Amino acid sequence: MRLAAILSAAVLSVAVPVFAADGAADAKLLNKAAEIHKRIVAFDSHLDLPFDYTGAAEDGKTQFDLPKAFRGQLKGAALAVFVPQGPRTTEGYAKAREDAGKKYSLIKAVAEANSNRAAIAYSPDDVRRIAAQGKFAVVISLLNAYPLGSDLSQLDEWYKRGVRVLGYTHAGNNDWSDSSRPTAALKDKPEEHGGLSDLGKKGIPRLNELGMLIDVSQLTTAALKQVLSLTKAPVVASHSGIKAIVDAPRNLSDEELELIRKNGGVVQVVAFSNYLRKPPAAESAQPAPPATVAQLVDGIVYAVKKIGMDHVGIASDFNHGGGVAGWQNEGEAQNVTVELLRRGYSERDIAKLWGGNFLRVWGEAQRAGKSVQSKR
Repeated sequence: MRLAAILSAAVLSVAVPVFAADGAADAKLLNKAAEIHKRIVAFDSHLDLPFDYTGAAEDGKTQFDLPKAFRGQLKGAALAVFVPQGPRTTEGYAKAREDAGKKYSLIKAVAEANSNRAAIAYSPDDVRRIAAQGKFAVVISLLNAYPLGSDLSQLDEWYKRGVRVLGYTHAGNNDWSDSSRPTAALKDKPEEHGGLSDLGKKGIPRLNELGMLIDVSQLTTAALKQVLSLTKAPVVASHSGIKAIVDAPRNLSDEELELIRKNGGVVQVVAFSNYLRKPPAAESAQPAPPATVAQLVDGIVYAVKKIGMDHVGIASDFNHGGGVAGWQNEGEAQNVTVELLRRGYSERDIAKLWGGNFLRVWGEAQRAGKSVQSKR
């Protein structure tokens, strides 16, 4: 299918040109992107599964399934055990644990129900090995520690269940940290903990010992700085935007980008429209069109210029609001590579952006954990 047709379907009736109109040039770049994807380990660092997910075997209605992943030549992804923040009550925690269990089962089933095409990965080496076998690597992450309640030992329990990437918050404060988006409906107090709570501070060394990769997306600036002051390993912002492009509380400032670079971590620029292009004027009656692949790559280019090629990556946030014109599902992942090629990035650069940097940082976090354990 020609790229023009792909983009037309992606944006429905909204004409948002992402690529040049030269069909021959587009086809050449798409062929080059496909060849590159054969050789690299393209990895999406954050996506979700809806609670009514019917499985990954068929090419279905959601933005991720195995047919789409293979069509886009994606080799793996971190699938999030995500439960939105709710009331911090006995009933609320019980419901959160139940929902986390459901989400975990859905993620495990991607591999277990499709063992000839997918497998769970517990390390970067696992990801590479599974990809080399022609299978899809499923990494289990956990976003929002709400289901953990206020129990530090739950970090160990979720590690035993296979979680290898963990972020403390989503929208709303919890017992572990302040969120960059406190929720009025939950009667959140901005800067309730002044960053991390005492529990959250205790959790950082334990996450280090376990070799779990700490996800700093969604944290307040104070909480992010505290994580970086406490951690003995590099971190990831698994799905974040650039505040200099869109001044949203969820996005990372230049200062935060630089702090993550100094930590040795990686910022995964997310394909979420509201964090990539400014919203329409308040008086406008028309909804804003989706952001484009070009605007996603604008964010990547900005981050690379600020903190260097070794500290930037790519995330979709699919099935939770993610998706831009040209990359509306995992089957269109190569369109991101086409735009990277259009901007002059080399295959080596693209390999780093499309997962190489994430896997390196995750590996460093695991090695740091082994080092801490050997000194105990």
